[in-house]
Amino acid sequence: MYSSPYILIVRTFFLLLFSIGLAGNANTQIIDSISLSIKEKPTFFIKLDARGSFISNRHVRLSGIKGGLNYKDKLKLGLGYNWLKSNYSPLYNGDYVDLKSSNFSAFIDYVFHKKQIIELNANLQLGLGNIYYQLDGKRLAHSFALFYEQSIAAEYRIINYFGVGLGVGYRFVAFNKNTIDENLSSPVYIARFKLYFGEIYKALNRK
Repeated sequence: MYSSPYILIVRTFFLLLFSIGLAGNANTQIIDSISLSIKEKPTFFIKLDARGSFISNRHVRLSGIKGGLNYKDKLKLGLGYNWLKSNYSPLYNGDYVDLKSSNFSAFIDYVFHKKQIIELNANLQLGLGNIYYQLDGKRLAHSFALFYEQSIAAEYRIINYFGVGLGVGYRFVAFNKNTIDENLSSPVYIARFKLYFGEIYKALNRK
């Protein structure tokens, strides 16, 4: 169970972690690196996204689909659609209802450290969407919401075509709590398996 002081401590920790992760390479170096990356010809990418988080102290899963421009695997810019995948059924006016949430977002993903088979990246995304209670297909309460998420992840390439990644972050949600009485701002954790389709494509072409 997460109490309010705990959430404040965790939120502060992740904010500091994210700031240190970016500041450690010096702001000027980051800006120069981004400027050089944008000058390169980008490729298009699309991917599925899955993350774990908490709503009112209950574990939930978040899913998404993202697409955009990839600048030499250093910088990614794009748009995405995210939704609450887990079934969460709080009590509302004496009935157990389903909490639904979805949003459209813009994001930036920057690789600030890369060495051989390990890379570290920072991700920011800002979304606009809605949250509502639903019972038997009908909306009982509704609120527009602003979503802001930041995270840091590490990816380890096990072999040339396959890798794994772990990450942590924090998800801020601004909405009308008088309508939806839930705690939506909470830590986020990331666990991913990654296939390097670019390397697979190159290998197939060599055959």
